[in-house]
Formats: sequence, C-alpha cells, structure tokens
Amino acid sequence: MSELSKEQPDLLSGSEQFMQGGKFIDLTIRDYWSFQFSNIWDAQEEIAEFIVAKALGLKAPHNKNGWTLWDINYRGKRIEIKETGYFHSWRTDGKVSKQRSFGITKAFTRYKDNTTTYERQNDVYVFCLNTGETKEESNPVNLNNWEFYVVPTSTINHLCGDNKHISLGRLRTITGKPNGVPYTELKAAIDAAIEQ
Repeated sequence: MSELSKEQPDLLSGSEQFMQGGKFIDLTIRDYWSFQFSNIWDAQEEIAEFIVAKALGLKAPHNKNGWTLWDINYRGKRIEIKETGYFHSWRTDGKVSKQRSFGITKAFTRYKDNTTTYERQNDVYVFCLNTGETKEESNPVNLNNWEFYVVPTSTINHLCGDNKHISLGRLRTITGKPNGVPYTELKAAIDAAIEQ
C-alpha cells in the first residue's frame, strides 16, 4: 500500500465570486451550490461522507478527488463510506424497497500506484443507512435519520470473501447492532474498529 495522502484542499467559504472580463460579477460559489446541490436526497452519498468526517473531527477532506479507492484518512487508516436509504427522490411511484445492501467490491491499486493488487483498498467500512421512508422522514441533514454500521475490512474479507455486496441484515448480524450506532457513538465505534 502506498502512503496515505496528507494533502488537504483549500476550503471555499461560498462567498467567492465569479468573474467576467477581469471583473467580479454578482454570482458566487454559494449561488452555484444552491443551484446544483439543493436536492440533498440525491447527494446522500456525499452527505454521508461529510457527516462521518465531521464525527471524526476532520476539518477538510484529505482524500477527495473522485478517483480514490477510499474516502477518509483517519489515524493512519483508510476508511470507506457506503450509503443507502429507503427513500429515493427519483422514484415517482412512492414505492419503497425494504431490501437494502451495500457495495463491498474489491479493486485494483493501480489508481493510486503502479501495482495491481486486487483487494479491498481500505481498513474500515462505515455503512450509513438513511432510515426514512418518505421525503420528510428521510431528510439527510437530520442525524436522527441515520444508522451507522462500522466493520473492520478484515472482518468483511473473512466473512464475505469475493462478494460484491453485503445485505443490511447481514451487517446487523455481524455487528450485533440491529439499529446500528447513532451519530453520537460513531467516532467511538470507528476508533474501536481501528484498534481491533
């Protein structure tokens, strides 16, 4: 494994202005964010990464360029965030599927170095479930709507082998937590998984 990236991007405040002809115009990054990302139900994967990072006290993403094989660097470990939920804003029929699963596919290392080791490229998984079944119940900024399941990757490798998915039911069995852990206990659960 190559060394974990220490690079942190500069964070934008949202007040940065667009320019035209060398002059600032009345258009900001906040305007762009509001336009592009106001449907937060379609951004739940990114929201899950954000709330896990904040639970760990991270001020900026260390590993966020869209091509990395894990999501968060924490205490020298690689953490992969997986998200799912029952409500999807693209479903217009109002149906809700109770069968939930998360991807746990192995990958090659070639995206971050020149080797081709085929394995899960992280040390810990954090599986995030938004439990709401309607738009109102599934508001992703309400942390009470989330359950978190934290599992060391070594456990996933041992119990799941080459499987590409793991069901929510199996996660609940593996962790012994039928409702996961709440946000207030997430950091402690991740620390415990790292120390196993």
